[in-house]
Amino acid sequence: MRTTSVAAQKIGLAPAPRDRYASGPALHGLAGSQGVQPWGWAGLVTLGLIVTVGLWFRLRGLAAEGFADDEVHTWLIAHNYLRFDFLADELEHPILSKGLVAIAIALLPKRLDPELVTRLPNALLGGLTLWAIADLGRTLFGRYAGLLAAALAACSTTFIGYQRVAREDVLVGLALLLVLRAFVAALNAAAEGRARDARRWELVAAAMVGVMFAAKYYFFFFPIPLLAWAWTRRGARWQISPARWAALVGVAAATFLALDFPLLAPRTWEYLWRWTHGAHIGDRATSESILFMGQLYSNIGLRYLGATPPWFYLVFAAVKLALPTVILAAIGLGIALWKRTPSHRIVLVWMAVWYLSFLITGAKYGRYFTSVAPAFFLLAGHATAVLARAAATRLRSHVGGGVRFSLQRLAFVGTALLVTAAEAHAAVTHAPHYRMYVNALGGGDARVTWFFPHCDLFDVGFREAVAAIARRAEPNAEVCSETEWPARLYADRDGRPDLATSTITESHGCRTGQPCYVVVEPGRRYWHNSQALDRLAERTPWHVERVRGAEVARVYRLEAGESLFSPVPPTAAIAGGARVGQ
Repeated sequence: MRTTSVAAQKIGLAPAPRDRYASGPALHGLAGSQGVQPWGWAGLVTLGLIVTVGLWFRLRGLAAEGFADDEVHTWLIAHNYLRFDFLADELEHPILSKGLVAIAIALLPKRLDPELVTRLPNALLGGLTLWAIADLGRTLFGRYAGLLAAALAACSTTFIGYQRVAREDVLVGLALLLVLRAFVAALNAAAEGRARDARRWELVAAAMVGVMFAAKYYFFFFPIPLLAWAWTRRGARWQISPARWAALVGVAAATFLALDFPLLAPRTWEYLWRWTHGAHIGDRATSESILFMGQLYSNIGLRYLGATPPWFYLVFAAVKLALPTVILAAIGLGIALWKRTPSHRIVLVWMAVWYLSFLITGAKYGRYFTSVAPAFFLLAGHATAVLARAAATRLRSHVGGGVRFSLQRLAFVGTALLVTAAEAHAAVTHAPHYRMYVNALGGGDARVTWFFPHCDLFDVGFREAVAAIARRAEPNAEVCSETEWPARLYADRDGRPDLATSTITESHGCRTGQPCYVVVEPGRRYWHNSQALDRLAERTPWHVERVRGAEVARVYRLEAGESLFSPVPPTAAIAGGARVGQ
């Protein structure tokens, strides 16, 4: 193996030469690119096993849950792309992620479930994300910390669950990891005086920034590489001239526009103008508010009166990861704030910009956590390495220095297995409904409909509720819900094209004069439907759909002509009978 350069050693970017478990960052800084520990055959085998396990979790039962409203639109828009129509709908998001779904639709057999086909690209990208986490972790904190971070990511119920959702956040998270990996390589090259390599990696990082923006319009992530450079450049003597910055911005912009060419169309800008000014476009569900910890908050961008509180994601991280992961990540964060080596600074900038971005932009959803979750796994892996090293050092005087690394290996591997087992056990027991996990700190799974029901349930059980209606509803009956497109899709699939669909609003809900079946989901309570939902709660549901013991959908039957928003007649409260779904 090549030795690390003298320059890197002098500025503190080289790894400790004998310490394989708590590599450089805690004491020395970044591992120089010439001193980065190679995976070795054992490391490569372990990484391959981790990716395989992670893919198994992500691919298993992809169609076990019905479409959410957003996913139906992804599926339909992907079909439009196959007809070369890129300006039909949802222009507030770039085309890259939905383009991958279109490719999957074109290549895969038509007999496969639409849910599987639509989610498959993200599930596969999830496997690639595991490799990216491991490789970034190896360059920041050593190969053992990188492998543990990847193992936690592979088995985390929350990370798995949100990487199986057919939305753009998985691709954003992967692109951000690749931006940071290229940044670290450029920083190391600059530290060792390899100017040509540094410039090459700068271009790679800029191109990946363009890919990230082509995945989703998260332009507020742009400060991450800028601030990381500003906070680490002095030690590495990494200089970038204004002209070079302009060139890098040009590379990022060119990559972005090449992958998101519909942005150049005037129609897109007209759409974006209407969308940013609050116009309701298309037929997607209206969600001006979100239910969080049993209370409704405003959840619209740049609106702060009554907005979702700033501790939304702090609570999310505390209750949606396995408890050992939470504890180790907190320890790792404490080490990072204390030491503030170059490796730590990169992760701290990543987390701080991410957190502040969603405080400023306003709207918050659980799936947004996908792009910062790897930072928690990396900190947990790093903390485990540091603690193992500390334990081995403390025992060294009692057992002799010659077995120091054996003790360190034993401490690291033992802790790594325990913390990974906690995540894996939760994943196995919750499959395929991974998002419905809440750890012991949050009170367990019984609180899943209380903490983040909109995000964690994501319309799970709605497909089955519509199927129950299709089996028993009268001809030309009405299905009223907050997700009209999935209702239409599944009613047609169940052989009931006669069923009308509507939304739970005073102007549209239960207005056909036919018997009306209202589907109520815990995560779909909003300000605009609270009056109707409160009144429906006074009567016995016609059907109840359960998943893992939690009520995920209730169906109420209203008689022909009965008003959804007027007081419920006393006789209606005893009509029908509850039927519990399995």
